[in-house]
Amino acid sequence: MRRGRGTLRRSLLPAGLVTLVVGGALYYIGSLAHSLPEAVLVVLLGGTVATLTLWLLARTGEEVDQAYWVSTPRQDAVPPSALDYRLVRLRRDLRDALERDDRADEIYPVIRELTAERLRARHDIDLDTQPELARTVLDPALRRYLDTPPTDTRRRSKSALHTAIEGVERL
Repeated sequence: MRRGRGTLRRSLLPAGLVTLVVGGALYYIGSLAHSLPEAVLVVLLGGTVATLTLWLLARTGEEVDQAYWVSTPRQDAVPPSALDYRLVRLRRDLRDALERDDRADEIYPVIRELTAERLRARHDIDLDTQPELARTVLDPALRRYLDTPPTDTRRRSKSALHTAIEGVERL
């Protein structure tokens, strides 16, 4: 409470002086076309309003963080994942593989490509030219999934897809 009173006293003096100077100048040049008592009342009311406004701004402004209106550099800005067409397509293909009987499986090539990429990057093994060496590194569930590519449009097993994806993540 004391802190607020001190702030009011500190903001009262400068605001009061500025109001008196501006009010006196306005009365002197004739902008306040009232009698002297009316002009003093208008100046005092204006000073009171200005003082209270400054005091309230100072009091509430202590808890507010300053906003910086600087745009982020382009390399820091990341588009939302919902706008990434690859993720949208992957979600759609995964949903179709699990829920629809009339669509070809688009997930198998993605999992095979991810597996080949991980084998190349982390184990220096090419899945196409070194299949036996790759089989020794692959998780058994992932190996089973890759050995039996889908040939029809049946729904895929959610658990088989889940274990195959986990196998890719463990590579």
